[in-house]
Amino acid sequence: MSRAERVPFQCLPAAEAAELIRKEREIRIFDVRDMPSYQQAHVEGAMQLTEDRVPLWVGKIARTTPVLIYCYHGNASQTFAQMFSDFRFQRVYSVDGGYRPLADALAGIPETEGA
Repeated sequence: MSRAERVPFQCLPAAEAAELIRKEREIRIFDVRDMPSYQQAHVEGAMQLTEDRVPLWVGKIARTTPVLIYCYHGNASQTFAQMFSDFRFQRVYSVDGGYRPLADALAGIPETEGA
């Protein structure tokens, strides 16, 4: 795959990310918040990820596996999503708004405007 053919990551609203988690059995979910935040609460099945561990996961996951990444507010997750995209992963997603909106969407709590 040439550089021009690389598929960029996509930013998803929390509700769409929650739907993706429900539909994709093989999805890999990564939480890029700090360890205390991850230990306090995280999405079921999510692995805590730091920048130095990206190469380890890149070597373990098929490039066709969907990868969903969230952080506190949806900024740092984009940096990590770009890393996976740079390694030629075909389906990489960053969650807009971060952990709280995603957790709420998974729990069936509707998003509020301006929150």
